Amino acid sequence: MLRVIAFVMAAAMLAACATPYAERGLLGGFSAIELRPDVWRVRFSGNGYTTRETAQTFWLNRCAELTLEKGYTAFEILSDMQFVMRYPSSEDEPTLPRSRILGANRMTILASAEELAEAARWHSDNGRMVSQQNDSNAPRVKVATVVARGAPVIIYSGGGYAVRMPALEGDIHMIKRPAAVAPPKVFDAKTLQAAIAPHMDTEKCGNGNVCPHVHEYLLPAGKLR
Repeated sequence: MLRVIAFVMAAAMLAACATPYAERGLLGGFSAIELRPDVWRVRFSGNGYTTRETAQTFWLNRCAELTLEKGYTAFEILSDMQFVMRYPSSEDEPTLPRSRILGANRMTILASAEELAEAARWHSDNGRMVSQQNDSNAPRVKVATVVARGAPVIIYSGGGYAVRMPALEGDIHMIKRPAAVAPPKVFDAKTLQAAIAPHMDTEKCGNGNVCPHVHEYLLPAGKLR
């Protein structure tokens, strides 16, 4: 009986924490699907205690981590994404122009027309692949059918209550050749990881969430200076 009570108490304590940076489990976490060797759909799902800041930080870190694991050096975000964007406060940077201090707290990244056209081509290729399933000599390749669009997820629980459980999902194109880095669209994986690491490794804020911070790594180099 005591063992059951201890298990219930431990489960309750665990449930009151934000989703940790780990593979997807009971509390959420990250996952990835290979759409083709250089294109992956990456997702991070948080629980009801996870902040949007945390989900975004963990999603970006997993994209960089996966890129390096697969032997690539950079990645490009193919999907429409909306990121939290925090600029320095007037106390942090008193000389910063007022318009920058009061900048928008959301950054929208849109999939280009070329990327959407490429997704349509993948979809067409997928249709041809299905029609050729009876042909043993037909090439079999993994293809994407759509470009994922990152967005928060709202899950409704019992009693008519809505619990916001932030999740980001997006397609990334991994690059081996030297890439023209252009945040917030194209990132060098090692550089991005180095910029995010201090925010993931330091003491967390509120239920284990990543503390709010200035997202300089989402902007071109020197943009805040």
